Amino acid sequence: MRSATRDGPGGQSRLAKGVAGQWREMELNGARSNPRAGVELSRLGALHDGLLRKALASPRKPRPVPAKVSPVLETVTLELERAKQPMRAREIHAAASELSGEQLRWTSVKGTLAAYAEGAKPRFERVRHGHYRIKKTRLSG
Repeated sequence: MRSATRDGPGGQSRLAKGVAGQWREMELNGARSNPRAGVELSRLGALHDGLLRKALASPRKPRPVPAKVSPVLETVTLELERAKQPMRAREIHAAASELSGEQLRWTSVKGTLAAYAEGAKPRFERVRHGHYRIKKTRLSG
């Protein structure tokens, strides 16, 4: 796109060649005509420089790696492998929470059951609404 800038009665404008090959006039009334932008950007640069100086003067030590992410999938799988019959999702949640020794989030358990009851290699089988069991092929080997 070729262009040329000129001063007109309404301020600066630019002639630009459009898609159809016609020249059109466009006003330059965006960020380039905003005097506050320069002030705000200089403040941002000063803030950035100050933060870098502060980090160099007293660097922070890296935080330790958090404990293993909540073992929802492993706990739910183990609980369903131990079960002799299909279980309700709420029962699975309660039993998995007890097994893990911490309260598991209901949405995490529910999401895990839904996600791993479908796909190429499902771990669980949904036998009816809200009831799951371990996939039979998983039990046999």
